[in-house]
Amino acid sequence: MVFKERKVLMENFIGSIVFILPGFLMYFWIQSFGVNPVVKHTPGEFTAVAALLWLPTSFVTLLIYNGAIFASRFIGKTEIVWSLDALKSKSNDIFFLVVFLLLSVIVSFFMSLIWVRWIYPVQMKLINKVRNKRGVASFSKNPSVWDEIFTNNDSQVVEIGKINKEGEPVIGCINKASRTFEPERYLNLDDIKFFTDLVSKHEIPVSQILYDTKAGTYIKIFDPEGIRDAQIEDMKSTSSSVQQE
Repeated sequence: MVFKERKVLMENFIGSIVFILPGFLMYFWIQSFGVNPVVKHTPGEFTAVAALLWLPTSFVTLLIYNGAIFASRFIGKTEIVWSLDALKSKSNDIFFLVVFLLLSVIVSFFMSLIWVRWIYPVQMKLINKVRNKRGVASFSKNPSVWDEIFTNNDSQVVEIGKINKEGEPVIGCINKASRTFEPERYLNLDDIKFFTDLVSKHEIPVSQILYDTKAGTYIKIFDPEGIRDAQIEDMKSTSSSVQQE
């Protein structure tokens, strides 16, 4: 009885590697490259997406595997795998599992890269064209307001405070920001004293303001050119005062 249970568990584990893992890998790479859904998928939705992504990933993986087998047909007698039954029977071979897993990692990476770089932008353009024709606003580049503002690869000086003006606001340069599916929204700020003094000395325009009505906070994003000009002005005034001394 115990042996049968272990056998079933092992078959389920092997089935997960062969029939789920390739799709999961592609899903992982796509999210790592910055294409995320608006909300976190439920386990059922995640399984469905992984199953859909399994087909193209496994097809290309088996295409490469069979191509290598066909090229080396004069050396060995390994059979080509083109059916689910053959794939299932081959999954009992440890060597095949290792090769299949390694190929799946590489194939899913490059397929995800192709999707994110070229296919996804075309898809979004087509979707936005249809939405515009229906009089609906276009989708933005990122799925959420937070990602649209704070996950870009640029330097941002912000002021964080309470909407009801309780307490002193904090001003600093964003060093790190929470990712899409983190349960809480956090911002790590650097050089708080420096930028607090800089903003108090200069009239730096605010380019954007984010209001979090749930938390009761606001985040002002200062104009980056205004921050740069203020820093240059301070450097010039400092250098001129040093020369006078």
